[in-house]
Amino acid sequence: MVFSLELGMEPRLGLEVSPALVVFGEMLMLPYDAMRAAIEDELVGNTALERLESECPVCAGRWRTRCPVCAPPARASGPGPFAAPLETPDAEPDTHALLRAVRAEVGTAEVAVAEYLVGSLDEHGFLDRSCAQVAAELGVPEAVVARVAEVIRRVGPPGVGAGGVTECLLRQLDALDCDPDDPTARLARAVVAGHLPALAKGHFAAIATALSVSRDEVRRVLEFVKVRLRPYPAFDGNAAPRTGYVVPDVLVRPHEEISGEFAVTLVEPAMNRLRIRRDSGQLPQARSFLALLRDRWETLRRVVELAVERQKDFLRDGPAALRPLTRAEAAAELGLHESTVSRAVADKFVLLPDRTIVPLAKFFGVSGGIDEELRRLLAAADGPVSDQRLADLLCAAGYPIARRTVAKHRARLGFASTALR
Repeated sequence: MVFSLELGMEPRLGLEVSPALVVFGEMLMLPYDAMRAAIEDELVGNTALERLESECPVCAGRWRTRCPVCAPPARASGPGPFAAPLETPDAEPDTHALLRAVRAEVGTAEVAVAEYLVGSLDEHGFLDRSCAQVAAELGVPEAVVARVAEVIRRVGPPGVGAGGVTECLLRQLDALDCDPDDPTARLARAVVAGHLPALAKGHFAAIATALSVSRDEVRRVLEFVKVRLRPYPAFDGNAAPRTGYVVPDVLVRPHEEISGEFAVTLVEPAMNRLRIRRDSGQLPQARSFLALLRDRWETLRRVVELAVERQKDFLRDGPAALRPLTRAEAAAELGLHESTVSRAVADKFVLLPDRTIVPLAKFFGVSGGIDEELRRLLAAADGPVSDQRLADLLCAAGYPIARRTVAKHRARLGFASTALR
C-alpha cells in the first residue's frame, strides 16, 4: 500500500468578518458625542473634507440656549423632559471664576496678560494661538505669556487652554487619579498622543501593530477614553452656565401629510453636512469616512423606522401601549445581523412627539408593555390568579409569554405567588 500527500483546492462557503465591517460596527455603536468628536477629528486631520452650513432639525437655530441639540456640550443621564438642570442659573460665568483663580497665582504685572489669555479662549476653552503670537500682540516676553498660560492650565478645568482635542485629552489624563500600574491608563496616553484619529475610526489593528499590543487592549482604551475623558474641558467661556440636556439622536414627529403616521429625522446628518474637496489630497480616506458615516446613518434610520412603525400605539398612548419587539425580530425583518441592530440601538436617544427624550432601547424588548399589562391584571384581580392564567391573559392581550417568565416579572414587580396572595 502506497500513501501520498497532495495539495488541492476546493470551494468553501463561510462567513468572515472583514476589517471594514469591524470598523463599521465600532462606529455604529458610538454615542452621539463620541461620533461628533470623531467627525471633528476627521475634519482636522483630513484636508479633503469640509463642513457645510447646517440647520438644527429641532429649533432651526431659533432658541439655541434651550435646544437639546444646539446647546449641550455633553449628555445628561436618564430619560424624561429634555431640560435637566445641571447648574444654577445665577452662577458666575466660567471665565470669571478662572480669571479670579489665575489672579491669585500671578504677579500684578502679569494680570493684564492673564486677562488677555482668558479672554482669548474659544467656546470650548481652547487657546487657538501660540504663546509667541500672543507675546507679539501684547509686546511682552514670550516667557511671561508661557508662564501665565501654564497657570491657566493648572488652576482651570483639566484641558482648558489646550491647543486642540489631543492636548486636552492628554491634560485630562494627567489630572486623573489613575493607578500608575494600570496598563490601560498607560496605553491610553500612547494612543491619544499618537493615534487618536485612528482610534476614532476604529482602526484597532493598525494601532495594535504600531504599539505592539493586542486589539482587545486597544478596545479597552476606547472604553476608557469614552468613560473617563471628554473632547472638550468643562468650560463654557463667558456664557452664563447653561442647562444640560440629553442629546437626541433621532426626532419622531407626527407625519405632516399622513394622519396617524410618524416621520423620523436623524440629528447627525442634519448637523454634520460634509463634502469632499476635489482639489485636495487624502481623497480615498475622505471617501471611506463618508461611506462609513452614510452606512451608520442608513442603518440607524432603518432600525428606528421599523421600531416606530411597530410602536405607533406607544407613541400615541404612552408606555402601557408598548408592544413586544426584540432586536432579533428587527434584525430578521431588516436583513441585518442581531449584533448590528444592538449596536445601532446602544446609547441612542429619541425625542418623542410629546417633547420627552427616551432611550431607543425603550422601543425594544418585552418588559415595558408586559410590565404595565401585568401590573394592571394583578391590580384588577378579585382574588389570587395563577401564573398560568396570567400567561393566558397576557397572550390574549398580545404578549405571548411563558408561565415561568410571568413568575419572574411578577416577582420583580413586588407581587407574591398565588399561594401567598
